[in-house]
Amino acid sequence: MKVSARLGIGTMFFLMLLCTSFFAGSFAPVHAVGKSNTTPLAVGATAPDFSLASHDGKTVKLSAGRGHAKTVIVFYRGSWCPFCVRQLSELRALIQPGEHVNLYAVSVDPVEKSKALAAKIASDGKGAMNYQLLSDPNHAIIDAWGVHDPAYDGKQFDGIPHPAIFILDTKGRIAWSKIEPDYKKRPTNADLRAALDATK
Repeated sequence: MKVSARLGIGTMFFLMLLCTSFFAGSFAPVHAVGKSNTTPLAVGATAPDFSLASHDGKTVKLSAGRGHAKTVIVFYRGSWCPFCVRQLSELRALIQPGEHVNLYAVSVDPVEKSKALAAKIASDGKGAMNYQLLSDPNHAIIDAWGVHDPAYDGKQFDGIPHPAIFILDTKGRIAWSKIEPDYKKRPTNADLRAALDATK
């Protein structure tokens, strides 16, 4: 009886290990496939193209400006973030009149929220929005550019980016970037102006 009991326990233990190994091997790839990219695009890389809806009802294709304009891409957390709203308000003064620079700000906010945010910013008496707020509700572009903040996954603000800015040269290559680990900090317009002036 004692030998039989030992064999029974040993057999059960072996089967448990076998099942654990099987299921771990079966389901691990599923999690790997769904994992978001959190490695930002590097300086020197060609920026991946995108087409996104703007707050003004238009569709913006990034590559449309390639060859004749520098581009500033701002990733912000959302219209609910006061630090983002302040940054977006200040960015109205970044581009100089007649300058060949496209400025776009990207978030997961739907077009309706972006439109409301643009109106809110314009109501401060310092001028209307002179650039476009773009909607990336499924965070496909946020993922592609490697700025996805996984700390908010599965929560109310799923898919939001780290605050980030990329400056592209006229050939569509990343000439400068800044990804902020602290969402309360943002580069100043003076910082961006210096980076823009250094970009060909």
